[in-house]
Amino acid sequence: MKKIFYSLLIIILSVSCSIDVEESGSSGSNDGSATSPVELTVGTAKSGSVAYASNSFYKFTTSSTGDGNYKLDVASLAITDSWSSSNSVLAYLYSNSSYSSSYLLEYDSCLASCKMVFDYEDNLNASTTYYLKIYGYGNATYSLTVSKGGSEGSKNNPVELTDNETYTSGTVEGYYYGGQSYYKFETGGAADNYTVTMTNSNSLYGWLYSGSDFTSLVDYWSAETTVSETLGNYGGSTSGLSANTTYYLEIEPSGTSIADAKTTTYSIKIAAEGN
Repeated sequence: MKKIFYSLLIIILSVSCSIDVEESGSSGSNDGSATSPVELTVGTAKSGSVAYASNSFYKFTTSSTGDGNYKLDVASLAITDSWSSSNSVLAYLYSNSSYSSSYLLEYDSCLASCKMVFDYEDNLNASTTYYLKIYGYGNATYSLTVSKGGSEGSKNNPVELTDNETYTSGTVEGYYYGGQSYYKFETGGAADNYTVTMTNSNSLYGWLYSGSDFTSLVDYWSAETTVSETLGNYGGSTSGLSANTTYYLEIEPSGTSIADAKTTTYSIKIAAEGN
């Protein structure tokens, strides 16, 4: 009987310990749900929280002129009962309200208060709703602010450049593997050699494409602060650019890691030779 009593006592104590851990981990609170996310306004801070090993759900809508990259500022981050020593919260960005992995654009994490730059390669589109999920490694509270980043244009809506005019307000933010700005320009009525000239505050790469999907490479240049390049000579071609054709330009920072991420400003001019 004593052996049975001690065995039952051990089982009861084990169950009690399990219940204590569960209660401790469930003391936080979540915001929103997958079917009813909390709305964030771009540029406005909003207090929030997430429970231990659980998720909070948010959404935000970009402005009508908001093509480019975006940032998530996670401020006043405080956490208890975390099961991780390297992360406190994990943010997922989606393009669809299903919060399905099929629509996952990117994700990032932070241990303390931080600023995440959403450097999704295609950039975010204007007047579009995106969906944010915050996972908590413990019971966390924070303040969230979504803001417009320093990159401009997107693959779906590149900034239009005018032939033979200098565009002086160019800007791109990020690093080589995350952070691009997108442009397009149209050539004149005759095939010709075109040049691109740029003056940059930091070294930038340039990639010229013949299609709006930014996959058919026509020319490129390596990281430089001052650019003067003849376009259309990629692969030994000497024919220049075709007449009455729209070309697409991707500008990319040269930093090799997230620690190198910065905002670069520049001027850019596309012109037919002789102009």
